[in-house]
Amino acid sequence: MKKQPRRFPILAVLALSLALLAACSGADNEPAATPDGDGGGTQSTQSVTTTPEAPTELADISVDVIDADLVATITLGNWPPDTAPAAELALFDGYKATMEKQYPGVTVVPAYYSYTLSNYIGMAIGGTAPTLFQPPFTDPQLLISQGLAADVTDALAEFGLLDKFSPAYIDLLGGEGGRIYGLPRDGYVLGMHININLFEEAGLIDDNGLPMYPKTLQELAEYGQIIREKTGKAGLVFPASETYGGWLYTNIAWNFGAVGENALLKQDADGWWYADFTSEPAIAAMEYLRSLQWEYNILNADATTTDWASAHTLLGTGEAAMNFAADDSVDQPTAGKGLAVDKFALIPFPAGPGGAYALAGGTCYMFAPGTTTDEAVATLGFLRLIGMLPYADDDAIASMRAGASSKRERGEPVIPPIPAWNDEVFVQAQRDIADEYSNVDWRLYQDFFDSFTEGTITLKGEEPVLAQQLYRELTAVIQRVINREDADIFSSMERAQNNFQEDVDDMINR
Repeated sequence: MKKQPRRFPILAVLALSLALLAACSGADNEPAATPDGDGGGTQSTQSVTTTPEAPTELADISVDVIDADLVATITLGNWPPDTAPAAELALFDGYKATMEKQYPGVTVVPAYYSYTLSNYIGMAIGGTAPTLFQPPFTDPQLLISQGLAADVTDALAEFGLLDKFSPAYIDLLGGEGGRIYGLPRDGYVLGMHININLFEEAGLIDDNGLPMYPKTLQELAEYGQIIREKTGKAGLVFPASETYGGWLYTNIAWNFGAVGENALLKQDADGWWYADFTSEPAIAAMEYLRSLQWEYNILNADATTTDWASAHTLLGTGEAAMNFAADDSVDQPTAGKGLAVDKFALIPFPAGPGGAYALAGGTCYMFAPGTTTDEAVATLGFLRLIGMLPYADDDAIASMRAGASSKRERGEPVIPPIPAWNDEVFVQAQRDIADEYSNVDWRLYQDFFDSFTEGTITLKGEEPVLAQQLYRELTAVIQRVINREDADIFSSMERAQNNFQEDVDDMINR
């Protein structure tokens, strides 16, 4: 029998949504290093054929014409890749067929696109960006200021959405004159994914049949060592390529105490920013990472070349037992790589000697520059169809149920999302549908959600300026530490600090 999720109180959920935004909508105009779970950054247009696997719930959505006069062609970057599970492709094929009936003058072009700022800029300038794309919360103000996103205020008003934005979202997605350039998709909180098969093989299962997961960073090292000794597999997969390692290091550093007066980035009374990578907590966090490699021997063998997508692969295929990851990517090791949902758990980010923090972020929908109001209206029509707008009418419920059914069919955990809209009825509908289609033992997720709804962990946004450069410099140190047991951590961190400070002085402190 399935275990039903415990519903969150609506007010607590909405408060969390606001907290996520408050954490992530600061002064940073630099791209986030939050990797996309699919990896890559290229656009491909594909034909999706009808299959008999489309969820039966799609039949409950009305195919009556909504707007016969709207004429537009939209390319949708939120389409699944052609390597996605058949059930997911069938779901979107069904959405496309329904859209074509509701809006007969609209042409929907599937265009899977895994956003990164570096490739998007060229596409936007060159006119090849998809109509709809999905950047992290840290990018909108940069895109808006550079004219790389379309003003969609009028289309949002036509759908009655403007009064459903929280003030924080207005700040995040707004520009001059009160104009709006996008809408929220969802939020995430960083925790850990675990492969229960390896915990079972290592004897790390309690009397209730649940994995004895690490509550602290020290326990992570110790449990990872047991897993290595008992199974021969990596206790922890750590993606230390590109910017990924530095991105994860920051959360570890916060939990060693690199916050407040010891923060990695500080701002003085005159508004100038300066870096501090050589504080005692920052050095201790890097020493901890060294110990995972050279003392406990729990890291995957190819950590310095492992990226975000391959980290999920290693966990899902049983080559690693733990991975730092969030609630918005639970599909990657399960439906994406074949790990059964009853052998997967999502747990809180382990606490450290300096506290218990977890990175909070999110993703929004934005529109390519040059998108017309008709194209924006058509795109919003599609987002409403797939259940991503705050409606709770019969069609919206049917669409959300179809999405949940497809997740369950393809072996993805059906869990409640962190909400993106300030609409209690819609949020409750999402919760109810997650309950209805649940395919998980909620005990494997309860502690994760409780950690921030009950306040046992503190949500924190990304470092406030030039996050990408910061992550890259710290990743270089991590790679040196992983490759050389005798690496001088203090000197390496001091060099990274000086390199990063040059960027801050050139781009921010002027």
